[in-house]
Amino acid sequence: MAKKYDFIVVGSGAAGAIVAWRLAHSKKHPSVLLVEAGGKNDSKEIRADAERWLHKMSPDQNWGYKSTPITGFDGRVIDFDRGKGLGGSTSINFSVWTIGSKDDHDEIARIVGDGEWKWTNAQQRYKRIESYHGAPSDAYNNLKKYLDPKPENHGTKGPVHTGFPRIVEQSAIDVMGIWAKHGTKLNPDHNSGDPTGLAMSVSTAYNEVRSTGADALRDPPENLHIMTNTEISRLIFHGTKAVGVTTFTGEEIYADKEIILSCGSLDTPRILMHSGIGPQDQLDSFKIPIVRANKNVGQHMKDHHHIALEHEQSDHCSERQKVYRDKQLHAAAKVQWEKDGTGPLAEFACAMGIGFLKLESLSKSPEFQALPEGQKRHLEKPTVPHYELLLNMAHIPHFIDPENATAGSTILVFVLNTQSVGSATLQSSNPKVPLKFDPNFFSHPYDRRVAVEATREVLKIIGSPEFSKDVIAVQGAPASESEADILEYWKKNSGSTWHMMGTTRMGRNEDDAVVDKDFKVFGVQNLRVADAGVIPIVVNNHTQTTAYLVGLMTGDKLVAEYGLDD
Repeated sequence: MAKKYDFIVVGSGAAGAIVAWRLAHSKKHPSVLLVEAGGKNDSKEIRADAERWLHKMSPDQNWGYKSTPITGFDGRVIDFDRGKGLGGSTSINFSVWTIGSKDDHDEIARIVGDGEWKWTNAQQRYKRIESYHGAPSDAYNNLKKYLDPKPENHGTKGPVHTGFPRIVEQSAIDVMGIWAKHGTKLNPDHNSGDPTGLAMSVSTAYNEVRSTGADALRDPPENLHIMTNTEISRLIFHGTKAVGVTTFTGEEIYADKEIILSCGSLDTPRILMHSGIGPQDQLDSFKIPIVRANKNVGQHMKDHHHIALEHEQSDHCSERQKVYRDKQLHAAAKVQWEKDGTGPLAEFACAMGIGFLKLESLSKSPEFQALPEGQKRHLEKPTVPHYELLLNMAHIPHFIDPENATAGSTILVFVLNTQSVGSATLQSSNPKVPLKFDPNFFSHPYDRRVAVEATREVLKIIGSPEFSKDVIAVQGAPASESEADILEYWKKNSGSTWHMMGTTRMGRNEDDAVVDKDFKVFGVQNLRVADAGVIPIVVNNHTQTTAYLVGLMTGDKLVAEYGLDD
C-alpha cells in the first residue's frame, strides 16, 4: 500500500519547517509529512554561535552549488550555497535576524493584491515566529543607542529564538562608536519596520546556541511525520491535479489534500520543471511531458551580493587571534562551549553592528534617473535602504591561516535593491542534476553605481583617524577610491549573499508569475510553493525572516481554507 497523508511538505528550511509546524498544530491535527533530502542536523557542535561562519563548509549541510561564469564579474564562478538537512539554509546561514522594511512589505502587498503582506499584518506573523530574548546582561546598559527595542515589536512564544550574546566584544563597541562619531544615523531597533540606521544586530541565537528552522520541528506531535535523507524527483499528477511525490528510490507517496514545495529558490524550480511545469522550450528540449507551460519558472532571479574589506590591526584591538593561532586554546574553547555554552565560541563575532543606510546622492545619478518611475518612488520611500554594512564580523584570514592569525577587522558591504536579473535553467533530463544558476550580477548599471557609492562611504570612515590609527596593513580593499578600482575589486571579490529569490515569484497572473497570492501554482490544482522563490521584489534584509513569513502565511491560508482550526 502506498503511503498517504493529508499534506506533504517538501523541504524543511525556514518556510517548509513553519508550514509543517503550523499545519500539524492546527486544531484538527491533519496528517502531515515533511520530506527532507538531507539528514537530521542534530549534532550540538553545528550550533556553536561563534562558528556560524564555518557551518556552510560541511558537505553534509550544504549542496555546494556553483554559479555559471558571471559576465559582470569577468567570468568568475562563485559559490551558490544552499542548506541541506533539517533547517535547510537556516542551519548554514550567518544567523542574522533582520526583518524587511515596512515599505517593502507594503510594496509586495500592492504588487500581488493581498493585504496579508502589508506591514501591519506581516509584523503580527513575525511575532508568532519569534521568541525574542533581548539584551541578556548589564554589558548592554551603555549600548541603548544601538539596542533599545520596544517590546510590542517582538514576539516571545515562537519556535525561532533570537537575541544577543551574553558578552559583547569590545571590538564591536569600538567600531560602532567610530561609525556613530562620523554621523551615521543610529537605530535602536532595526526590526521595527524601519531598518534604516546602525544597530546592534539581532541574531538567531540564544544562550550562545544557534536557532534554526529545525527548532520548529522539536518534539513533533504524532500527526507530523518527518522523513530525512529522502529526495524527491518528481510530482505525481492526475491530469493537472497534484496527488503525490516520487522519491529517487522510486517510492510513491500521496497527499489527500495538497503538496507544498519548500525547496528554495534553487531547487523548487527543478522539481517543477521535471514534473512538467516550466518554460515550454526548456521542457521540450529535454523531452519532459508538459503538464502546464509557464515561462516564469526559474526566471526573475534576484539576489544580494557583497564584498569584504579586510585590515590587519594592532594587537590590542581584539582577543580572537590568540585563540585562533593556538590549537590548545582553540580546543579548550570548544570544550568550554560544549560544557556550559560560555567562552570564546560564545563571543567571537557574535555581537555585530548592522547598518541599513541610504545614499543621499544616489537620486542625482544617471543610473537612478534611468530607472522606471515606480522603482524610483519605491527607492525614495523613507524605510527603504540602499546599501548594508556589517561591522565586527568574523575576520576571514583567521579561518584561512589560523596559525598566523593577527588582530584584524572585516567589514562587509552589500548592494541592496539589485536590478540585475538572473535565472535558473534546466540543463538535463535527469532530475538529480542541478539547474544552471546565473545570477547575472552587475549586468545593470544601477547596481554598479550603488557598489561604487556605498564603498566610497565606507572607505571614508575606514580612512578616518579613529579607524586608521590601528591599521597595520590592508589585507583586502580597492586600490583607490576611483570608480574603476572599486568596480575591479567588486568584480574580483564579490559573491552571493545567498538571498536568492523570485524564481517562482508571486503575482496576479501567469504573464509574469508562477504562483498566485495564495501560493497556488497557476494552472494546476493542489500544489503550492512556499519558499523565498515566491518573493516578487528584492526585499532589503537577510531573507530568512521573509522565508519564515512565507511559511506561516502559507500555513495560515491552508488552515483557513480547509477549516483546520474550526
